[in-house]
Amino acid sequence: MRAVGAKTAAELAAELELRRLKDDFHRAERAREEAERAEWYRLLEIAEKPVAEDLRSMGLDVDSAWDLYLIPDSRPKAIPVLLKHLALDYPDRVLEGIANALNDPTARPWWADLREMMLSTHREAVRDRLAATLSGIATRVHYTDLLDFLGNDKLGSNRIYFLRPVNRIGNRISPGQGRAVIETVADDPILGVEANRILDPQRSEPEPIGILIPR
Repeated sequence: MRAVGAKTAAELAAELELRRLKDDFHRAERAREEAERAEWYRLLEIAEKPVAEDLRSMGLDVDSAWDLYLIPDSRPKAIPVLLKHLALDYPDRVLEGIANALNDPTARPWWADLREMMLSTHREAVRDRLAATLSGIATRVHYTDLLDFLGNDKLGSNRIYFLRPVNRIGNRISPGQGRAVIETVADDPILGVEANRILDPQRSEPEPIGILIPR
């Protein structure tokens, strides 16, 4: 008589076979995902080649705009090249890398170009990265532009990037000036959550925005 819970040889073999099939399926699925990822990077490298070649022709030894952060003081030389390529038709991830590389204080002399491109582009990836860039490099002289961005409904959720620089710079211009602006959008369906984080930082920790890591 077979003990309760004991398995016959046939049952055990069937169980092992099922486990093997599952393992084979998972291995095949992982291999497929890795192959797709490798192909994605290969196509991005091909797409980004003109950008990399232009940068290397200027003495910046990189394979991608994402790598410019590795070369100190590279941005002043790279920025005109980046602006040229940002206006061209690349995959979104390439455009994100180009725009992300512009997020450096040395890009301030090109503020007007960056502003115009953010306002006129039809590529959401470009608009998002340029909004993050402009918010990151803004100073007091850009405060009026920041207020205009914040009130521009066409920028949608990208306006969130400008809340903190408006608050910070406005308060430096005059105590409470930036905060007063933030208070006006505290109930806004798009801006309200971040606005309330700024107004009451003890209520919830601010979430970092505008940051992209190299690919």
